[in-house]
Amino acid sequence: MTSIRHLDLSWNILDSSVPRWFDNLRSLVHLNLEGNFLQSIEGGLSCFLRNKPFLESLFLGSNEFHGEIFSVEGNSSSLIGKNLVRWKMDYNFLQGALPDWLVHLKNLTILDLSNNRLIGNIPEALGRLQGLLSLDLSNNLLNGTIPHSLGQLQDLRHLDLSANSLRGTISKNHFSNLSKLSVLDISNNYLAFKVDSDWIPPFNLQSIRMMSCEFRTEFPQWIKTQVQAKEIVLSSASITGALPDWLGLMSFSSLNLSYNQINGSLPKFPSNLKSLDLSRNLISGPIPQDIGLVMPDLEVLYLNDNLLSGPIPTSLCKMILLVLHLGRNELVGKIPACWKKESPMLYLDLSSNKLSGIIPSSLGNLIFLNLLHLNNNSLHGEIPMTMNHCNNLLILDLGENKISGTVPPWFGPSFRFIRILRLRVNMFNSSIPSQLCLLSALQILDLAVNNLIGMIPNCLGYMKGMKLNKHIDEDDFDLAPAMLYDYINLTNWDQEHLKQLLNWNQEHVEQVVKGIVLDYKTLDLQLMVNLDLSSNKLIGPIPKEFTLLSKLRGLNLSHNFLSGGIPTMIGDMKSLESLDLSNNSLLGTIPQSFSTFTSLSKLNLSHNNFIGPIPKGNQIQTLVDPSIYADNPLLCGDPLPKKCPGAKAPEAPKEDTNEEGKLEKVMFYIVIMLGFAIGFWGVIGVLVYKKNWRRIYFDYVDRKTDMVFVIVVVKVTNLRRRLRRA
Repeated sequence: MTSIRHLDLSWNILDSSVPRWFDNLRSLVHLNLEGNFLQSIEGGLSCFLRNKPFLESLFLGSNEFHGEIFSVEGNSSSLIGKNLVRWKMDYNFLQGALPDWLVHLKNLTILDLSNNRLIGNIPEALGRLQGLLSLDLSNNLLNGTIPHSLGQLQDLRHLDLSANSLRGTISKNHFSNLSKLSVLDISNNYLAFKVDSDWIPPFNLQSIRMMSCEFRTEFPQWIKTQVQAKEIVLSSASITGALPDWLGLMSFSSLNLSYNQINGSLPKFPSNLKSLDLSRNLISGPIPQDIGLVMPDLEVLYLNDNLLSGPIPTSLCKMILLVLHLGRNELVGKIPACWKKESPMLYLDLSSNKLSGIIPSSLGNLIFLNLLHLNNNSLHGEIPMTMNHCNNLLILDLGENKISGTVPPWFGPSFRFIRILRLRVNMFNSSIPSQLCLLSALQILDLAVNNLIGMIPNCLGYMKGMKLNKHIDEDDFDLAPAMLYDYINLTNWDQEHLKQLLNWNQEHVEQVVKGIVLDYKTLDLQLMVNLDLSSNKLIGPIPKEFTLLSKLRGLNLSHNFLSGGIPTMIGDMKSLESLDLSNNSLLGTIPQSFSTFTSLSKLNLSHNNFIGPIPKGNQIQTLVDPSIYADNPLLCGDPLPKKCPGAKAPEAPKEDTNEEGKLEKVMFYIVIMLGFAIGFWGVIGVLVYKKNWRRIYFDYVDRKTDMVFVIVVVKVTNLRRRLRRA
């Protein structure tokens, strides 16, 4: 097919190299091989391009090409791809520096080498490609400064240099001739942005993304000129001062100013705003009571980690919010009780405020809710029964409140997706319902510091989410967002963006592990498996079924009234890092299986009634703090000063390192085997090979057998006669 001009083999499962016979297709104008598993080009990219003089479009993205693809054969680099217009090679494994021969692609309008492993500087010569409309070098390892020559690309519309290691200062010279630029992304580098306060850019951007750029000024005035902007991202940009009032006169739909030092009160924003993120600032004052009326299209609202005060506006219930995060402020009053059934809300965080009152029953109308944080407030009353409709929950955090009543037994059948259930520091006064054992996906169960009574349900030891060999269909936990995609027409939020917003395993969740409070905002929650029932009024033994929880990292049963001994197979909990059984009425010896722990770094068995020696071996022998075993008067052995009389502490079995002992064992087994062989074949072998001996032996056996038979018959006959006479 040497005359073919358009060839599209994209998004298949081709996993070879690009074969040399492609050189025969000299008439090619458009070639699309993206979305395969191609690893190299036979003969190299330069030869590939040189043999296709008419090629205009080359799409090789989303493959597995490596660095050697940029190598050039010969000195005729000026003839390489002279007619190439569009070249995309994103999402590969390209290494090394950007090739020098790029500057010879005079007709190039689109160059996309993003999401590779390119290093080195951006060549100054790229400024000679005057026809460039789009340049994307994002998500590489490029360093150095951004060359001023890029400011001469007068037709450039899309510039993305984000997620590299570029340094230096950005000035107006970098944009001198970019009058047609509409998308600018220089986020996540090490850049400083310095222009005069009265600077008027030559462009009118639609997307402004300068995350992590250092402004060190108040909100930049030149943004006011960007009247076509739809997206503005200036997070982590060292912006100070109050927000200007003229922001309300613009028409952008997405604004992200998180992680700055912005203060003052909330100004007015455009009525068509869909996403607003002002988290991690110093904004104070109340949230406008009419916020739901003036911004009816708002879908995502982050105002967390500020100094906001006053009540939560009821007008929020009128909005079609997907995400509402007001956590870690100084909000007061009650949670609005106006949530409607048609609400598509997925994420609600009102934690760490000064909220009071009860949990409104209308929260049960948020049936698509995935993440709910109401912790660290002053909420009281019972958990409303209507919340059993929130059966798509992944995280439910009601800790640090004054909630009372029973732990609802309907949690088990209602919350089949839930990963984290946190009710610590409340006033629950019931027993632990056995229905919680139905929460097969649960990885963190925190019921500490309540007034729970009764025995610990044995079935908690069968929760699959706390076992290493669990059989849970992980796709089930993506079901809740998937239901929403069919329910609502998401104009601004695609499914991938929503999954990032609802990344449950990067949530802000506090856990007391190893005796300290750990904040899992930045740690991966997916790795944390914890069971905390401490500081209650639980009685009875520790269920031996707990030893089946092989994925458990933290177990805290301290400050209860537990009795009996520690389950003997507790050493089977191989992942255990923290174990606290202190302040109970436990008794008996400490199981020898403690010596098999390999990850245990925090242990507390104090204030119990344990007796006998402390086991030795492996990880437990490194825990040398005597307070671990305090107030157990009948315990002895290291690290306690009291030594065990007349007996060594039990130790983990050790391998015999005595070479002489090993030799004796080997000789013993050899002698046994030789003795068996000689004894067996000394008798059997003779009978097999000596016919006369065999005949004599079996004649003898037959005679003896007959004699025994006759004696038995005579004895039995005499016995019968005597019985008849009697």
